[in-house]
Amino acid sequence: MKDLIAAALSGLCVVHCLATPLLLALGSSGLLLGVFSSEWFHYLMLLPISAMLAWSLPGGWCVHQRKTPFLLGLSGFLVLIAALFSPHEAETALSISGGLLLICAHLYNRKLLHKLQGPQHAAN
Repeated sequence: MKDLIAAALSGLCVVHCLATPLLLALGSSGLLLGVFSSEWFHYLMLLPISAMLAWSLPGGWCVHQRKTPFLLGLSGFLVLIAALFSPHEAETALSISGGLLLICAHLYNRKLLHKLQGPQHAAN
């Protein structure tokens, strides 16, 4: 279950990265767009993403002994960190890439756990 929650959080990050520029291009404004486009929102999103990464992927590695999900997740997280310090032109592409890497990492981790121990363990 935690991998699904983590994948959903990463998906929210990808949706945010795609929707904000579109809303800005369409001339939408308002409080919601102001919150989503502000810099602190990016830092705020990193908190649950990093917590889910630390909670889910290392534990999966210990169970299924495959480091690929952990390395994918760590790479995605580092790309998200790099996006915070990148020029504005590269920020969206880096954020989307990092989010997609995280989604892949969590779904692959879940698949490995499910395959190894059945649906009971993968649900946790």
